[in-house]
Amino acid sequence: MNILLTLDYELFFGRRTGSVESSIVAPTDALLKLTGPRRIPLVFFVDVAYIAALRREMHKDAQLRKDHDLICRHIEMLAKQGHEIQLHIHSHWEDCHWAGDGWNMDTRRYKLHDFDAADISRLVTSYVAILKDLAGPEHAFAFRAGGWVIQPFSKLKQALLAAGIRIDSTVFPGGTAEDAAHDFDFRAAPQVGHWRFDSDPCKPEATGPFLEVPIASLKVHPSFYWRFALHKKFGGSASKAYGNGNAIGPGRTDTLKKLLTRTSTVASMDGYKSTLLEKGYKNYINAGATEYCIIGHPKALSPFSLGRLDRFLTPERTKQVVGYTQYLSALG
Repeated sequence: MNILLTLDYELFFGRRTGSVESSIVAPTDALLKLTGPRRIPLVFFVDVAYIAALRREMHKDAQLRKDHDLICRHIEMLAKQGHEIQLHIHSHWEDCHWAGDGWNMDTRRYKLHDFDAADISRLVTSYVAILKDLAGPEHAFAFRAGGWVIQPFSKLKQALLAAGIRIDSTVFPGGTAEDAAHDFDFRAAPQVGHWRFDSDPCKPEATGPFLEVPIASLKVHPSFYWRFALHKKFGGSASKAYGNGNAIGPGRTDTLKKLLTRTSTVASMDGYKSTLLEKGYKNYINAGATEYCIIGHPKALSPFSLGRLDRFLTPERTKQVVGYTQYLSALG
């Protein structure tokens, strides 16, 4: 079974976005100290809309130019080390402006779907060009939607195809959300393996132009989220995330679901969720799955979660880690 270690490389989107150094670079480098000696390939889904915002606004403040140069050098370094740089979009950055002491965060167009077809095409094309310029022409062929909001896919299909995006890795089977910022329903997705699709990433189509390589998922009892909260409050310094910003929390409806019913969550290397890595892996092995795709966010990594990941990556499993490049052959 292939293991994919994927990270959404981004800042926070709350009132405090966090800094590039603390929320992206430092935790990524901490992860590389763990994976580097093992020669493990990682995949970074770069929120390139943030880089575009920096380029638009950095004439206002020297700090923005420093942030831009730091993040670009870091991406170039990751690519040179053999890691994949792929496309991730939080489109609300198109409406955010530097206010002198921080970003004025406008998340009303958090979803790429909030833009019209012409703007979606323009944004995807320009974003892919930025990533290929930084990382090289062999990168930016896979996509992960910001906040998992990829439905309806038909509105994104042509823009992604035109930009050379052939692989998606957004879906996590069983996942749902229905608040204002996050709205998706992956309950119809197959439970294991990868599949080709056309206009719906949850519906396999044998001749579809896209390949879905889903994020691994598993069912959790409400008690997991109570333990999650206790770990965050009383776990000590090891449980503290590297990132120094504030997240946009889930909506009230989704929070109540998690606290009252069994729900699906992603296999993640972030924080307390890293305690599920072993259980999820065994579930997928028992189901005969061909992939176990793990998600993470540098901003949400912690010393605790890196320790869990270290324990998970046994010598045998280390040999199983791959990127998305090897899946291109499945598309012809």
